Amino acid sequence: MDSAMESSTGAAEAVASSKPQERVAAHLSDAFELRRQGHHQAARARLETALAEARATPYEIEFRTRVEVAITLAELYLAADEAAKARAMLREESDFAERIFQIVLMSGTPDQKRAAAGGRVQLRDRARQVEILGSAAPEINVATWINGEATTLAELRGRVVLLEFWATWCKPCQAMFPKLRRLNEEYGARGLEVVALTRHYMAYRATADSQSEELELMRKVVREHSLAFRVGVAEDERTQELYGATGLPMLALIDRNGVVRYAHFGGGEDPKFNETLMKCLDEQEG
Repeated sequence: MDSAMESSTGAAEAVASSKPQERVAAHLSDAFELRRQGHHQAARARLETALAEARATPYEIEFRTRVEVAITLAELYLAADEAAKARAMLREESDFAERIFQIVLMSGTPDQKRAAAGGRVQLRDRARQVEILGSAAPEINVATWINGEATTLAELRGRVVLLEFWATWCKPCQAMFPKLRRLNEEYGARGLEVVALTRHYMAYRATADSQSEELELMRKVVREHSLAFRVGVAEDERTQELYGATGLPMLALIDRNGVVRYAHFGGGEDPKFNETLMKCLDEQEG
């Protein structure tokens, strides 16, 4: 056993007689270190132990800790090509988060309510993202195209679609535009189609004038970043919900056959994103 394994084992033993929250937090910390060292199986075992304890003592574990355990364990399941396990676990955790959210709404402090709402959305969105992996991509519903010609995913069949969800107020979204522009320029000839989707946030269900003002702000962002790919404004939040894209930015990769191959929060720094993109571009339709 190497030093990293010995260190994490010692940490787990040190809290063997401590409180449930301390034990679960220690397992989570161990798992992060083991994963960093490349010991994925050992990290997964720690997280499975942590989740089992969290489920056995649900009201003694900080909600944020339980969310981190579930999200991290899901990533390890997916890395091992065990999507079914990730889906089942995230569904259960998402249901639990919904129950906790409803309880906290009735009696929690403002801070507790914010934490419960954030964890609930994170688990719900990640569960939805994992749910659609390997399935036909949900169709997008666009009310207004502010850049490029109108299209649908059905019409883009045969091309690899990189679908990105963004908002004008989201700084990480705008920080990602140069990467999207580069991907569009480098791989458009190989069949990549970048589609960026936003929706009305500041003027949602507001007056026509307010929506017009927000549309102009969206167009301004597109001009400032010199975006040449399609940018659309969804009719409402339904498309976001279908893709688990409440948190922004969020990326989905759809292959030439219209199947979702990647779906995750973030700006595409995940090595899995680049790997999946190359695989999709190399594949032929059929």
